Amino acid sequence: MHPHLQQALDAIEQATAGLTVEHITRPVPGKWSVAEILDHLRLAFAFSAQALERVVESGPPKVHRPRAFQWLARTLVIDVGYFPRVRAPESATPDGSVPPERILDATREALVAVDAALTTAAVRLGEDTLVLKHPYFGGLSPRQWRKFHWRHTVHHMEQVRQRVRA
Repeated sequence: MHPHLQQALDAIEQATAGLTVEHITRPVPGKWSVAEILDHLRLAFAFSAQALERVVESGPPKVHRPRAFQWLARTLVIDVGYFPRVRAPESATPDGSVPPERILDATREALVAVDAALTTAAVRLGEDTLVLKHPYFGGLSPRQWRKFHWRHTVHHMEQVRQRVRA
């Protein structure tokens, strides 16, 4: 597994160690539960993996360089690690389709799948080729997608730790 995605997996393992189904399904008024956070990550990983598989099959897409505001947002999130409060894209909004007792395993599996898809895309299309458009940042390369998924996971695992402490 690529180091950034291994760090994402390690963050998930550390933040969820010892949590029961009761812990992860505990409602948090106005916020996602731990299970919903994990579902959000699962969906983000799975969506990226599926889209990248299609890109690899059909060849490099026409992905344009980010506009100035997208570049700034991308830099703040991917390079600095600052996450402004934004609504999750519909494709990554928790849907509860995975039972809570399976959500952690399903999230791990989706992370492994996106790692494999990013590795294939990097080998076939190039590590720095813009391969897929992010809803907020515009086109990203495999290198940037790995760093995004790592930063995104770490951000949400801090939320998990906050929910557990509450």
